[in-house]
Amino acid sequence: MSLFGPLVAYVPTPRSADGALAPDVLGDLVDRVVAAGASGVCVLGSVGTFAYLDAATRRAVVAAAVEAAAGRVPVMAGVGALATRDVLTLARDAQDAGADALLLPTTSYLPLTDDEVLGLVRDVAGAADRPVWIYHNPVTTRYDFSVEALLRAAALPGVGGVKDRAPAADAVRARAAAVLAGAPADLEVGYSGDVLGVHGLLAGARTWHSALAGVLPGPYAAVAHLAARRDAEGTLALLDHLAPLVDLVMGSGGPRAIHAVGQLLGLPLGDVPAPLRMPGPDVRAELEAALEAVLDRFADVDAASTSG
Repeated sequence: MSLFGPLVAYVPTPRSADGALAPDVLGDLVDRVVAAGASGVCVLGSVGTFAYLDAATRRAVVAAAVEAAAGRVPVMAGVGALATRDVLTLARDAQDAGADALLLPTTSYLPLTDDEVLGLVRDVAGAADRPVWIYHNPVTTRYDFSVEALLRAAALPGVGGVKDRAPAADAVRARAAAVLAGAPADLEVGYSGDVLGVHGLLAGARTWHSALAGVLPGPYAAVAHLAARRDAEGTLALLDHLAPLVDLVMGSGGPRAIHAVGQLLGLPLGDVPAPLRMPGPDVRAELEAALEAVLDRFADVDAASTSG
């Protein structure tokens, strides 16, 4: 049985004025995402700035998200770290805090080899009591899964899914076709990218993994439900209205800009942790204009009206 549906929303990690975790705000973020129609929540992804948090804070993040989700949707928790021993500790902590699945990036200071990645997945998935999702993020990790390497890793016991990616729409569709053709029948294949990932859904993948959906869940849920029905025309028409905001976000610091979008929406997220810096006033003004255009376009569109 599949664990996740068409949209997994990645929520930021909110901080109070002194930089500490704000668990009540995190709970509100999760509740907001679920109410908007997301079919799953992920914490401690890139937009959750997992690499800047200690183990105790990461466990508290998972616990707050699980409490807020209250069984309505599954919760995935990122467990990325440089050393396998630390990944294993984080995986145990996430399990103990109630996570339904673990997200495993190939985080490393030195770029990993195929054999090292295979060993990492084998060690973590073999020890975990929750299914592991393999996270392909070559921009950050400098490790680029070939389809063959991804399928070898995905076939290991304990792997429940993959969060794959490709650099362009045609490449996403081609890669999704290849992965789906070679993957075990019960593997949940998903694609990331706040625009590109939806092309995976249109190509038959199970899930769209989106960071912007963590702060802008309504529009993303509406697009995801159309794509899950393979309504390419309707999906792409709505996607055109998201693309300018996504382009600006990706060109303005990615997670930093998503954090700023959340603030512009009135979400009390606090700032990203130093040495990261929030976008400046000029970029925030551009983000605000692009965000207003999205909100205007999606004012009368919601997940219920597109889910069929």
